[in-house]
Amino acid sequence: MLIGNFFDLEFKLLDKPLPCDAEACPCDENEVWPEGNSKEDTLVNLEDISIERKKNIIIDWDEERAKNALLNDNEYNSKKVVLNSSSKTIFIQASGPCNSNCAFCSRGSDYEIFNLEVHRRRFENKLYPFISKAERLIFTGSGEFLLLPEAEEILDFFDNGFPHVEKIFSTNGSPLTPRICEKIVNSESKYTIHISLHASNSTLHRVLTRTDNFHKIIGQLEYLLDLNRDTGNPEVFLIFVATTLNIEDLPDFVRLAHQLSVDGVICYYNYIYIPTQKYLSCFFKQELTNKMFNETKEIARRLNIKVDLPPRFGLKEYPNLGICREPWSQIMFTTQGHVLPCDASEDCHESLENKHFMDVWNGEYYQNLRRSLIEGKASCFKHCFRANPSSVNDFSSHVIHRGGRKDIDILWGDNF
Repeated sequence: MLIGNFFDLEFKLLDKPLPCDAEACPCDENEVWPEGNSKEDTLVNLEDISIERKKNIIIDWDEERAKNALLNDNEYNSKKVVLNSSSKTIFIQASGPCNSNCAFCSRGSDYEIFNLEVHRRRFENKLYPFISKAERLIFTGSGEFLLLPEAEEILDFFDNGFPHVEKIFSTNGSPLTPRICEKIVNSESKYTIHISLHASNSTLHRVLTRTDNFHKIIGQLEYLLDLNRDTGNPEVFLIFVATTLNIEDLPDFVRLAHQLSVDGVICYYNYIYIPTQKYLSCFFKQELTNKMFNETKEIARRLNIKVDLPPRFGLKEYPNLGICREPWSQIMFTTQGHVLPCDASEDCHESLENKHFMDVWNGEYYQNLRRSLIEGKASCFKHCFRANPSSVNDFSSHVIHRGGRKDIDILWGDNF
């Protein structure tokens, strides 16, 4: 239950509902938000207050965030199913227009374009207090939110409202204009940017993305990296979605990352969303994929650059990573407020539209998911190579089954 201005130093999150005869009954919006103090007035614009007051507020936020993170870790380690802590990582689906047509894209035709005003109206009071307590805010979704007309307004809003929360987003690099780069480098927040490049050269990049802007992207990326040399903000990682089309380019991709002096490379296997993407999966070139991973690992060692690779195929032993902690530490919301726990999870019907955050976070779905992971019975664990690396050898782990679809399997017949 949220009562008062959550940016105020005296704000407290109540651990139980107020009785209906309380002075400020949560059932009566007019009492909670009295006349002259609207919901829109709850957000403090840190640009409008003194430097000293601003420092005090940010220090207080940092303390609350640290307390929440510690409690969250303790509750995960204690295998709690119902949590008093809130999520350390919050994803907001901020979909935008897209100027690429990637061969491995997940984008359908039903994505709602992000609108800041609408999002605030829907979720400012339910979600934003918990963003304030999170360690990181990740903008996810399809397309390029930096191509939205209000992109700069979105960056300013979340930077001013939550300067203590790390911001992470992915982009294909084309919207990183000098103006956007300067805004991010000079922001209050710590940023991490994932550049979805996928290729070390313009020819392969054109095959994968159906665009002809590789050199423009590299030029804009060099400008951003030149700006951040003194501050280290933002951190920049190159993203490589490994497919049968580009897996042999991975060593050169790491060499390019080293040449650019980015912070590292993150490699993912592509997920199969539709049948026509099936044979893009490295599952069908396991020996070659392992060879490229081994070569890449050696190159990264010699160049002293950080590279994060997914698990190899066909190993005799895989590490036991323990209980997946994502249902304890992160939550993702679509533009409509629906919950997406993770890529491998079963369909979730929880939503912020008709519930408070903690009612979703501790709802039946999350309780059952946490309990099933603790007991070793979670179906998502069987097909997630982030939590269960050995599942890389199961074709189903490379397919997105969300929505109950069963039209993609390892058999040849599903191509016809």
